[in-house]
Amino acid sequence: MDDNTNNSKNGEIGKNRNKLDTNRNDDFNNIFSNIHKRKIYTSSEDTLNCNSKTSIKNDINFSSFNNKTKLKTNENVVNKNKSQIRSKDIERLQQKIKEFLFEIKIFLMLVLFRFYNSIALKTFFVADEYWQSIEVAHNFVFEYGYLTWEWKEKIRSFSYPLLFIFPYMILKHFNLDNTDLLIYFPRIVHVFIAALCDLYTYKLTKKYFGRNAAKWALFCSMLSWSNWNILVRTISNSIETSLTVMALYYWPLKKTKDNNIPIKDLMISLSLAAIACFFRPTNGIVWIFLGINLLIQYRKSLKSLINIIYHVLIVFVMALIITIGIDKLYFNEWVISPWNFVKFNIIENISIFYGYNSWYWYFSIGLPFIGYTFLAFMIPGVITSNFHTLFYLLLWTVCVYSNFVHKEYRFIYPIVPIIFFYSGHCLDLISKYDKKIKSYIRKIIWKCVALLVLTNIPLGFYIANVHQRGVIDATNYLRKEIRHHDDADGILYLMPCHSTPFYSYIHKNITLDFLTCEPPIG
Repeated sequence: MDDNTNNSKNGEIGKNRNKLDTNRNDDFNNIFSNIHKRKIYTSSEDTLNCNSKTSIKNDINFSSFNNKTKLKTNENVVNKNKSQIRSKDIERLQQKIKEFLFEIKIFLMLVLFRFYNSIALKTFFVADEYWQSIEVAHNFVFEYGYLTWEWKEKIRSFSYPLLFIFPYMILKHFNLDNTDLLIYFPRIVHVFIAALCDLYTYKLTKKYFGRNAAKWALFCSMLSWSNWNILVRTISNSIETSLTVMALYYWPLKKTKDNNIPIKDLMISLSLAAIACFFRPTNGIVWIFLGINLLIQYRKSLKSLINIIYHVLIVFVMALIITIGIDKLYFNEWVISPWNFVKFNIIENISIFYGYNSWYWYFSIGLPFIGYTFLAFMIPGVITSNFHTLFYLLLWTVCVYSNFVHKEYRFIYPIVPIIFFYSGHCLDLISKYDKKIKSYIRKIIWKCVALLVLTNIPLGFYIANVHQRGVIDATNYLRKEIRHHDDADGILYLMPCHSTPFYSYIHKNITLDFLTCEPPIG
C-alpha cells in the first residue's frame, strides 16, 4: 500500500513538474515573442527613420545640386555671351582694319591719279587760280611781286596762300626755285587735297548707301570733267569742296536712336567747316542750312540743343581767333577779313563790276554745266532714295547763290560731290537690276558707263589741254626768254586784266605791267 501510495504521489508530482515546465516554456516563449515584436517594431521604426532621414538628405542634396547646376548653366550662358560679344568685337575690329587698309590703298591710288591730273593741265581757268593764291605766297617768300586790290582792301584772308608758303620756302632753301618745280611743286598741295575729296565722296556714299554705291560714286568723281579741270588747281574753290565733303561725312545728317549728339563727329565736322569758311566765307551758306536742320531734328531734347549751340560757339570763336591771328601776322594790323569779304561782295555788291547774270543762271547753265551727264543719274538716285537731306542742301545752295548778281559756276562747285553721291546710288541700283540679265550686251549698266565715259573724257581733255591754253603757253615762252636775256628789264601785257600768271611763273624781279581793272571803290 505504502509503495502504491508513494508511486501515485510521485506520479502526481511528476505531472505537476511537467505542467510547471510547460508553463515556464510558454512564459518564456511569450516573453521572447514580445521581445522579438518589440525588436521588429523598433527596427521598423529605425528603418522608417533612416529612410526618412535619407530621403530628406536626398531632397536637400538634390535641391542644392539643382541650384549648383543652374548657377553653372547661367555661368556658361554668360561666358558664351561674353565669348560671342568678344568674337563680334574682334570681327568688327578686323573689318575696320581691312576697310582702313582698303581706303589707304584707294587714297594712294587717287594721289597718283591726281598727280597725273595736275601735270596734265595746260590751260588757264580763272584769275583767282594765281592772283589769290600762289602770287600772294610768291610775294611773301621771295619779297617781290604784285598784289591785287583785294589784298590792299584786306578782303581776303592769308589762310589760303599760307598753304603754298612752305613749298616755296623749300625750293628757295635748296636753290631749286629757278627750275620747273616752281610751277609744279605748289600743285602737290592740291594733289593730296583732291585725293581726299575723292576718298570722302566714296566714304560719304558708303555711309548711307553701302559699299557698292560708294564705288560707283568714286567712279563718277574720278571720271567727272569738272573735277579733272578744277580739283587740282590752286584755287580756293577746290579746297572748299574737299573740306565740305569731308565735313559732310562727319556731320550727323540723321538723328540717332538714343537722341544723343555724336559730339566727337560733330566737333570734327565743325572744325573742317570752319577751315572751309577761312578760305571761302560764303561756304557758311552750306552750314546755315545744315545747322538749322540739326536744331530741328533735336528740338525735343534741351540737352542736345545746348550741346549743339555750345560746341558751335567754341569752334566759331576758335576759328575767328585763328583767322584774325593769321591775318594780323600778314597785314600787321587787326583785320576781320571774312567780314570785309561779305561787306564788299554782298552788302556793297562790288562783285557786280565783274559780271551780272540773271537769277535763273545757275539752274539753266551753272548746275547743268558742272553736273553734266551725271544729272541724268542723280535725279533717279534722289527719287529712289529714302535720304533726301543732301538733295535739299543742293537746292538750298543753288537758290541762295541765285540771289547774288555776280555768278560763276565754280561758286557752287562744293555741291558737286552730292551729285556723285546720288549718281552712285542710282548706278548701284542699275547694276543690281542687271544681275537678272545674263547677256553682257543687254546689260543697262554698260550703256550707262559708256554714256558717262564718252561725254566726260573728251570734254575733260579739251578743257585741260585746248581751251584757254594760249595765255599759259605765252607765259612759259616769256619765262624761258627772260632766262636767256639778262638785260631784259620788263614785260607789258596788252590783254584783259589778270589773264595770265605773273611773278609766280616769270620768277624774276623785273617790271611787269598790265591793264588793270580795279572796281570803283569809295
